[in-house]
Amino acid sequence: MNGRTQAAAAGALSADLPKPLDLGNGLVAGSFGGDGSWLSLGAPHPVHGFVELLAAPHFDEERRGNPAAVRRYREQLTQERFAFLRLDLPDEQVTERRAGVDGDGRPVWRRTGRGWTCSVTAWALPNQAALVQRYVLDAAPGVRAVLRFGGRLDRGALAEITEVNPPAPLAVDSHVEMSTNELTVTAPVLATSAHVAVHATAGRWTPEAGGDAQWTMSTGDGGPLEITVTVSLATPRWPGDGHRPTPAAPRMTQTDPPGPLEHIAVGAVRYVLGCTAFDVGEGERTILTDHRLLPLSWTRDAYYQALLLLCAAPDDQGITDVVAAHLRWLWGRGRTPGAPWMRSHLPDGRPKDLAVQADQQLYPLLELADYRRVTGRWPAPPGDGGAHAAKRWGALIAEVWRDLPRDGHDGLLAGAENPADDPSELPFTLSTQILYWHTASQLAPFSAELGLDALRLAQIAQDLPGAIVRAFTCEGPFGPQWAYETDGNGRHRLYHDANDLPTAFAPAWGFCSSDDEQWAATMRFAFSPHNAGHVAGPYGGLGSAHTPGTWTLGDAQELAVALTTADTTRAEAVLKRVCLVAGADGLLPETYDADSARWLARHWFAWPAAVFGILHFGITGDEHNGWRV
Repeated sequence: MNGRTQAAAAGALSADLPKPLDLGNGLVAGSFGGDGSWLSLGAPHPVHGFVELLAAPHFDEERRGNPAAVRRYREQLTQERFAFLRLDLPDEQVTERRAGVDGDGRPVWRRTGRGWTCSVTAWALPNQAALVQRYVLDAAPGVRAVLRFGGRLDRGALAEITEVNPPAPLAVDSHVEMSTNELTVTAPVLATSAHVAVHATAGRWTPEAGGDAQWTMSTGDGGPLEITVTVSLATPRWPGDGHRPTPAAPRMTQTDPPGPLEHIAVGAVRYVLGCTAFDVGEGERTILTDHRLLPLSWTRDAYYQALLLLCAAPDDQGITDVVAAHLRWLWGRGRTPGAPWMRSHLPDGRPKDLAVQADQQLYPLLELADYRRVTGRWPAPPGDGGAHAAKRWGALIAEVWRDLPRDGHDGLLAGAENPADDPSELPFTLSTQILYWHTASQLAPFSAELGLDALRLAQIAQDLPGAIVRAFTCEGPFGPQWAYETDGNGRHRLYHDANDLPTAFAPAWGFCSSDDEQWAATMRFAFSPHNAGHVAGPYGGLGSAHTPGTWTLGDAQELAVALTTADTTRAEAVLKRVCLVAGADGLLPETYDADSARWLARHWFAWPAAVFGILHFGITGDEHNGWRV
C-alpha cells in the first residue's frame, strides 16, 4: 500500500465516531471510516475461517500472545489511513464531517469542502455477497474527485489476548486485474475473489504503483455528480450451499417501549442479523462474536445474541428462523459428537481454541429451550430431517447432559477456565452453577416432549439452589455473601467479574428473591472497592482482570441489579453513562476509560449491546426471565 492510500490522519477516526460504522446482510459484512472510506469487507470461509478485503498491516506472528501488540493491531483496524477504498476531495473541512445511521439502518456521511458538499449512503444488496456505497457530489465546476483503491485479500488474523491455539501462518498473495469500470482482486490460496465495480458519469480505472488504482473525475456545469461503488466477495461454496433470503432487522413501532436503550437495542439487532449471524449453507448459521477482531463463535456470546433476536421479534419467523439455523449449526457442524464444545469455534464449526469451559456446555441447551419457549415449536434438528424433532433433540440433549463436568460436591460443575477465558483459581465458579440451575429449570417443562424424564431435570433444578448456597456462602465485607469460586471444601475466592452475568440475573431468573440478603451482599461487594474487578473513576464500574477499564457488560449487570431492586436513581445513572459511551450505531466497546469514557478495547463486540437489548425488550414468555425498561 503506497502513500496515496494513507491520506487520512494517522490514528484518528473522524466525524467524532468512537468506532467505524458497520454494515452487512448475513452473507458479507463491512466496516467504514468516519469519512465513508471502506476499511473492510469480509465473509466466513469454509476452509480458512474468515477472509477480508482490507489494507491494514499484517499482524506480526511473532507477537502472538502479546496483549499490547494485539491491542495495537486491533486499533489499526479502525484507522482510516488503512482504508482499501476512499474518495479523496480537495480542501475538505475535516472537522465538519458528520456520520451516523439513518432510520433504515444504513450508514450515512456528510462531507464538505471549499465549493462542494458530498452526501454518502451505504447499503447491502439483498441475497448477494455485496455492499453498495453511493456518493452524491454537489460542487462548483472543476472540482476534482479521486476514488483510490489499494487493498488485498487475506485471512483474518484472529489475534487474541489469551492465545491458546493460534492459527498456522498462511502466506496469501493478492493479484489485481483491471477493466474499464471494475477491479478484480484474487487470492488463489484462498480460492476467493473480490470485485470493485464503479458506475459514474465519467472516468475509468487507471493503474497506480504497487497494484493500486484510481478513478478520477471532475464536476461540470450540470447537476450533481453521482458515483456508485459495489464491492462484492466470492468465496468457495459451503457444503450443500443454497442461500436463502436474509431477513431485515425488525422495525421499531409505536408499540415498542420508548427509552434510552432503544438506540442500543435496535443497533444490536441490526449488527447481529447483518454482521455476526452468517449464512453458512445447509440451513445453518454461525453466530460470531464480531466480524473483524475475532470472527469466531463462543457458545456464550452466541447465546445472548440469539436470545436478543427471540426477544426483539418473537413473532417474526424470518428472525426466529435465524436462531433455528444457528441451533442446527451449533449442534451439527459446531459440535463433535461425544466431545465438549471448545472455547471457540471457526465459522465452519471446527474448534479453534482447544480449552473447555463448563458454562459453554450449558448455553446451547439453554438456547434450545428458549427457542421452544418463545416459538412454541422445536427447530428442525441437524442432519436428520426424518426424525421427530423433539425426540431427536432429546437424544442430543441427553448426550450433552450426561457428559457435563460434574464433581462429587453435590454435582456442581467444575472447570479449568472461567467465563472470562482465564484459568480458574478454584474449580467451581458461582455464575456457572446458577446457569446450570437455570438451564435445568428451563428444560424441565419439556422433559416429557423430549423423552428426558430419566434425567430428573425438575429434581436437579429443585436441589441445586441449596447445594450452591451451601458451597458458596462465606463472610464478606457486607455480611454473608456468595463467593466467586470455591473448591467445595471451605476455600473461597472473593471476586466478581463483568463476564459473570448469571450472578446478576439470579433473581430475574428465579434463583433467589429480589430481596435475598446474600445476593444483595454479593452484588454490593461486586460494585465496591473491595472487589478487585471494581474500577474507580467518574465513569467507573465493574470490570475484569481480563482487560483494563470499565466493562459495558459490567454496566449491564449494574442495570440488571438496579431494575431488580427498583433503584430508579441507579438505573438512570447507568443508562446515562452507557448512552454517553454508545456509538452512533448503538454498539458498545468491551471496555472504556473510567476517567474519560473513551473506548479502550474491542471496537467490535456484539455481546454487550445484545445484553442491553435483552434488558430493553424483556425476555419473552416467562415473567422470571427479564425486564422491560
